[in-house]
Amino acid sequence: MKTLNLSIGLLLLTLIWRPVWGCEPELGQCVDKQDWQLGVALGLGLRTNPLQDGDNIPLVLLPDIAWYGEAFYLDNDELGYQWYDSGKYALETFVNLNKEAAYFKYFHPSNLLFSSFSINSSFIGPATTEQLRVSKDDVATRRWALNGGVRLHIRQAHGEWRVSGVTDVTNVHQGHQFALSYSRIWQAQDWRVVVTPSLTWKSAALTDYYYGLDARDGVMSRFYFNGRGGWQPGLDMTITRPLSDKWLLLVKANWTGLHGGMTDSPLVQDDHINTFFVGAAYRF
Repeated sequence: MKTLNLSIGLLLLTLIWRPVWGCEPELGQCVDKQDWQLGVALGLGLRTNPLQDGDNIPLVLLPDIAWYGEAFYLDNDELGYQWYDSGKYALETFVNLNKEAAYFKYFHPSNLLFSSFSINSSFIGPATTEQLRVSKDDVATRRWALNGGVRLHIRQAHGEWRVSGVTDVTNVHQGHQFALSYSRIWQAQDWRVVVTPSLTWKSAALTDYYYGLDARDGVMSRFYFNGRGGWQPGLDMTITRPLSDKWLLLVKANWTGLHGGMTDSPLVQDDHINTFFVGAAYRF
């Protein structure tokens, strides 16, 4: 029987665009220094799972936790240090969770904030030369990892560029990621819309660890697959509107395209990931 997918959180970090150190007091997006911000969003939504036999992750209750000091900060799953901030430019180093393992384990930390398997040789569906399928439940455990990286912000009047590079500091997959994004903000009376196109490169080592198949998985050799590096485009839209001093209407939609070095794997059935959420957020 599959695990009942009742989410008590994907990180609200992925649902409300609050750029690190990108503060806009007139829009209510600041976190006061030396102060905690606690919030929760209630609503309906889901994040699709691209894996074979991967259950979609419902979004129901989403916590938000943040604290900012003069240089150190905690923002949900990210702990960082700001080295430079000129107003237009900012630079920080940070560590955060790599969320790749969340598609294999429902009770992964990134699912409980924002399913371990037996090793055998079974597989799902008819296997042919053209289409090989392997269930995520029938492969070796994919461990979660910590990213360590650096991020540059370039702020403009109505938006922000972000460039970041991260590497695996826990030596789980020894892979790397590079990301470029631009967030454009529109404000119309009480309505606030943020649209963020992005492009992310994931290395072959990272892709192969999570989506490759070999002797560790106990599957037949015809299912073996070596993951390759590649670029993944993304598009995110967040809409907010204050409902009161404490409550905020929140609508979120996100699409991420998956690169061929991942989607060619017998573990993967979809070439994209969709996220949608609509609800109300409360800030304590």
